[in-house]
Amino acid sequence: MVKSKKMSKLFNLYERKRGTFKLTALPKISLLENLGLRNGTLVTTQNRYSFGGPVLLKVEGAYCVALGKDIAKQIYVEEV
Repeated sequence: MVKSKKMSKLFNLYERKRGTFKLTALPKISLLENLGLRNGTLVTTQNRYSFGGPVLLKVEGAYCVALGKDIAKQIYVEEV
């Protein structure tokens, strides 16, 4: 968990089970941008598979994307 300047709590995406979140910090991986994942994008966590499996996200309520555990741990979000 990280605290931002606004004192809102930031969590890595893999820590959160279900809910709607705003992306606040992402690694510089071009694939994420191509998938529509940018700072400020709203995502809803659909599922987090067990045993280190991927996180299934619904992006802006339009389409689903699965992200591996290692990438999801590098993405920070705040609750909406």
